Amino acid sequence: MKSADEYEAWRREAFQQLIDKNEQVNATYGITAWEEYSYDLGAGTLIFTHKGKARVKADIQLVGAVDKHWLWGWGNAGWWPEAVLEDARKVKAFGETFDLMELTTARLEAPSFDDLGWMLTAVAARVTDAKGAYRPVDGPRSMFFLYRNLTILD
Repeated sequence: MKSADEYEAWRREAFQQLIDKNEQVNATYGITAWEEYSYDLGAGTLIFTHKGKARVKADIQLVGAVDKHWLWGWGNAGWWPEAVLEDARKVKAFGETFDLMELTTARLEAPSFDDLGWMLTAVAARVTDAKGAYRPVDGPRSMFFLYRNLTILD
């Protein structure tokens, strides 16, 4: 990418691609139909359940979190297991290659942190060719995950 305008267009395309990917994930796995979810960052998994029965398992990567600021997973590595930060580190490397400050700055401020979180997650999904993304709300913090693989459970 040679200019800020070129990156902005690429970024908007990434956002639309993520919308499309999430719609496909929902059509295939019914994510929005399941009443509960639980995640285990140590195992790198997100489980969707319905009436106490596990329905879908996703292998996940942590992109980052919003807690008054956007916090990249790679920039706050002591908080989360290394195994779930591999994709976030790929995004940082991409940002370094193209000199993209928002991808190489560990903590960012923005007027709407949730919007920024989704936009940066879309960028991460495009860089890593993720299957989609999910945002569980964990108290005052929202985390953003990428799906690597999803499996329907019997």
